[in-house]
Amino acid sequence: MDGFTVVRCGACAHAPSGFDEDAHGTVAALPGVDEVLVEGLRAVVQDSAQGVLVTAGCRLGPGVCAVRRPGLMVLVQACDAARTRPRSPVVAVGPVRSTDDVRAVTRWLQDGGAPDPQALPARLRCAITPEAARG
Repeated sequence: MDGFTVVRCGACAHAPSGFDEDAHGTVAALPGVDEVLVEGLRAVVQDSAQGVLVTAGCRLGPGVCAVRRPGLMVLVQACDAARTRPRSPVVAVGPVRSTDDVRAVTRWLQDGGAPDPQALPARLRCAITPEAARG
């Protein structure tokens, strides 16, 4: 991949910073997942030739986020080396709920798996596209 932009949802970052779900479906917040995600994404971007990390407000919309599983969201788009043209549609990744999820996302970016969502574990292949979220 020549270049990529990673957009971390700043709205998700203000929610509890991680989640764990037990066998009964009870979701509990875990401390520190957003901080681990930011550091992991920052390291991947710094190691890349053309990667950019951006934090922005919610790109999916409150209605969409209200019906999905809780967790942190990341959007990724591959672009050319000059960063002037997209090379793929935007891929919604998440919900990122654990440090294992953070490792999977950063490995996906490092190994050049982006922008193919099928290269992600199924739990991180968000079924919601930003285009669909806009209506």
